This record gives sequence, structure tokens and C-alpha cells, in this order.
Amino acid sequence: MNKNDSSPTMIIPRGTEIEIDAHGQLSVRTPGNLVIQNSGHYGEIESVNGSIRIEANAEVEAVSLRCAETCYVQGSLTSWKVKAKAIHLEDSAQARIVLQETDTIEIGRGANLVGNFGSEKELFLLFSRFAQQLRSLPFYFDRKAPFEEAGSSLDAGTETPPAVAAGGTQVVDIDPLPSPVLEAGRELPDQLFFALVLLERESKNESYGTSSVRVLGELVKLLKNRDLDTLRHTRKTLFSRIVDPADDVGRAGELIERFFSETAGEAAPAAS
Repeated sequence: MNKNDSSPTMIIPRGTEIEIDAHGQLSVRTPGNLVIQNSGHYGEIESVNGSIRIEANAEVEAVSLRCAETCYVQGSLTSWKVKAKAIHLEDSAQARIVLQETDTIEIGRGANLVGNFGSEKELFLLFSRFAQQLRSLPFYFDRKAPFEEAGSSLDAGTETPPAVAAGGTQVVDIDPLPSPVLEAGRELPDQLFFALVLLERESKNESYGTSSVRVLGELVKLLKNRDLDTLRHTRKTLFSRIVDPADDVGRAGELIERFFSETAGEAAPAAS
């Protein structure tokens, strides 16, 4: 080692697990405390026995963050789920947390916390109350071009490539794509609407094989066309053909099953 080398030293403790998930995101699991000084996108971040600190000027995005003690945020954290004994947002910290499982939350002066639902049920209940407003929003497109190129069209099976401007920047034209819940003269019930949102997003996931993408596209098509009779008879077969389905596919399947169970229960008295 060069004695004049002033570069910082990185120490990876024994027992640390670092891997890349199916979405190309880095996941880190370490036995002790974890300090994150640089910005980055992660799948899962976990400290088994210690705390996690996100230092100032670091912008961290993670699908889930777990620690046995306290999650300290000085910079910025965006996460679907945080599980910790406590969350501590220091002055000027920014946190966008959808679901949280904690005993205490401390928010410093000037800090900002957005989200903070206690469970997925609570989240869906709130969304259902504002379903009309949600339906009017354009769908979010992934910022990374490779994921957009893999499935930018909402109609599965299309051969039309996405438009590309000079310099290689992809152009996403939202206007020609009408909202799927405003077509066919009637709206989808809330449970099917949320299932459609989840399935459309998963249909753009590069980790699925060709056959799974085709099945996801067929489910999206049935929902968008309001072909609920066909969906009722084919849903179980279609979902069973998706190889290694992600959690969001499972959630969509549960929402669809719940819809048909409830509607079958309502129709039973009329039939008798």
C-alpha cells in the first residue's frame, strides 16, 4: 500500500452480506452499525444488531430498511418500508417513508417526514377514499432508460419502439395514452384499479422472462378492456404461469381474488 495514498479505507465486517437483486439493486446486510455517506439506490439495507445512519448530503433510496436499534437520518431517505426501534430525523433531514414499523419517531426542527403509514391495509384504505383523484394522475415512468426501453408501452405485445430524441434521450409521450380507468364508459372498482396499477408496473420489470411478461400483459389487457368475465375464469391459470412473481404481483392477485369473492357473495342472495 502506498504510504502517500490518502484515500479512505473501507472495512467490511465479518458476516456482512452484499448482493445484487433481480432488479439490479444493491442489498447490504451487516451484523453491526452501518453508516452511509454516499448517495445510492438499494434493494434492502439491514443492520441485524445495530443502528443505521444516513449522513448529511447523502440521498438514499431503498425498498426496505431494517435495523435493531435506531435509524438516524441527516440527509435524505426514500423507502417503501422502514422497520426499526426508532427513527430519528435530524435538522434539515428529508424522509419519504411509505410504511413504518417503529416504537418512536423523533423529528428535528426543519426536518420533513412524508408518508408514515402503519400498514399496507391503512395505505390502501386511504387510497380507496381518494380513488377518483388517483385515477386522474398519469402513471409514473421509471427514470432509468433501460427499464423504459424494456416495456414503455402499456399494451403488452406491441412491437412499436419508444421514441428517441437526438443524443439518445428517450421521449415518453403520455398524452396519446388515455387513462385505462376512463375508457369503455365505466370505471374499474377500486380493488381492480389498484391491481391494474401494480400489474402494469410489473409488466415493465426486466427480471421476468418472455412468457411471464406475456401473461402479465394479458392480465393488464383484461383489466383495461373490462373483460371481467374472462378474468374471472382465467385469473388463477394466468397467475400460476408467472415464474417467480414479485410481491406486487402477489398483492395484485390478492386484490383480484378479494374482488371476485366479494362480488360472488353479493350475487348469491339474488340467485336464490
